Amino acid sequence: MTTPAPRVRAALAAALVFFGLAWIAPPPAPAQLPLPGSLVVTIASPASGSTVSGTIPVTASVTIIGSAIVAGVQFQLDGANLGAEDGTAPYSISWSTATASNGSHTLTAVARDTLGLQYTSNPVTVTVFNDQTAPTVSITAPAAGSTVGGATTVSASASDNVGVVGVQFKLDGANLGAEDTAAPYSISWDTTGASNGSHSLTAVARDAAG
Repeated sequence: MTTPAPRVRAALAAALVFFGLAWIAPPPAPAQLPLPGSLVVTIASPASGSTVSGTIPVTASVTIIGSAIVAGVQFQLDGANLGAEDGTAPYSISWSTATASNGSHTLTAVARDTLGLQYTSNPVTVTVFNDQTAPTVSITAPAAGSTVGGATTVSASASDNVGVVGVQFKLDGANLGAEDTAAPYSISWDTTGASNGSHSLTAVARDAAG
């Protein structure tokens, strides 16, 4: 049997080493770092579909998932910021609905974590209705220019697009008794408490908007 030359033996040894290295398993992949967490923000009030007026609180709740930290909550009305960001729980803002037109509007809340990531709530749709029509009222008795004496009934007729809350009668600009909160609106006036002569009777109607 012929013995291989030294150069050939070296080549065979290198080939064996090469093929041997090919079977070595790759190192395991590094463990995946945990995600920093997230936030879930929800408008707590007002309720979606509700009708609002005047000044109301808008509130939001934030659920923390993982290790996220809340930096603040920015409320928005129709996509525009509503006031400043609230950085302290419970998260809320006072909204004067009179600054918005009557009709449908959308409220959202955007929570921001300390990494600068933002999470937006589902929209809440509300209907703004602020009564901008003043009630009308007129004295129906006694008639203008009449002469009265003793106990006299003073009555008025009032109406409003939403509803009359009460009618306050006045004598010469001063309240005459208490406000009458139920129709028909009237009051008994003891004219003996007023001096003889000319006097002025008026009535002021008030609706729910004041």
